[in-house]
Amino acid sequence: MVSNIVTAGATMTGVGSTTLPAQALVGSATNRLELIEIAIVNTTSTACIWKLMRISTAGTPGTSLTSATHDSSDVSTGVVKQAYTSTAPTAGADFGYRFRIPATVGAGVVRPFNTAGMGLIIPAAAAAGIGLFLESGTGQICDVDWTWIEL
Repeated sequence: MVSNIVTAGATMTGVGSTTLPAQALVGSATNRLELIEIAIVNTTSTACIWKLMRISTAGTPGTSLTSATHDSSDVSTGVVKQAYTSTAPTAGADFGYRFRIPATVGAGVVRPFNTAGMGLIIPAAAAAGIGLFLESGTGQICDVDWTWIEL
């Protein structure tokens, strides 16, 4: 049975770039995280393409989103950061997932990943995370929902 499921979501505060994440799920030095689902929905009428990449340094992120554990007795150490500005985090491996969002308000993608150790893992290390980067084209403001498990 999966426990300690956490969600956070919001409209992007910036569009990011190929080097600055528009949002990122960042862990802590004490817990590993497993990303099990991400949903991205366009709020504009311009198409955009996003990708997920590992990050390993803090960079200059925006504000943190408020997360909610599905069981109110659980706690969360993971946090979703809004648009990164000026200093990029160190980007690592590209997970190979692409999110092609059509040029229609309300169009989007929900991408579930496997659970029980088969999702995208963030190691227990300060500033380690998964960033949502612009793949190509013009970045757009999207609504993004993140769901993860605290391991």
